[in-house]
Amino acid sequence: MDRYRLSLIIIGVLAVAILGGGWALGIQPQLDRMNTAAKQTAAITQLNTVQEAKNAALAADSKKMDEFAAQLAADQAQIPQARAQQDLVDQFDAAAASSGVVIESLVFDPAVAYVPPAGVAVPTPAGETLVAVPTTITASGPRANLEAFAAAVQASTRIVSIASSQYTGPDDSAVTLVGTTWVLQAPATAAPTTTEPAS
Repeated sequence: MDRYRLSLIIIGVLAVAILGGGWALGIQPQLDRMNTAAKQTAAITQLNTVQEAKNAALAADSKKMDEFAAQLAADQAQIPQARAQQDLVDQFDAAAASSGVVIESLVFDPAVAYVPPAGVAVPTPAGETLVAVPTTITASGPRANLEAFAAAVQASTRIVSIASSQYTGPDDSAVTLVGTTWVLQAPATAAPTTTEPAS
């Protein structure tokens, strides 16, 4: 092998070595960084898409605030946060007047915290307690009117769960409705305490 050919072989080997070293030292790290940056960009784009969807949902909900407030007011009218017995009495009086009967007696028993049957979940807002107020109503009048009264009581704004209805008498009869009214009682607010100044 002459010196010229040997020189060409050596130059070729050196060129390959230089190119390989340049790839390992310069090009490959750049490609790795580009690949990492592409993955980060894709992840950020995905997060932005999710956030945009959440923002759109919040914007849609904000436009329904009046609707939500009206629904809350309707729910609170059905199960208020206070016993408001006079409002309930007015509701019974209105049902009696529209049905043509006379309320003879109305008894509210002491309120008790409602305990649902086993396996039945009753969701309530955090910190609030569903309270049952046993209620007994006796009204008199024609049978058809009394049946209309019982239906009106159950259809009133304030929820009244009728457990039993007992009718007595022939024409001028009476009905006794035994049921429950409900209160969603908020937690009691503790009275502020004061500290006596040291003497």
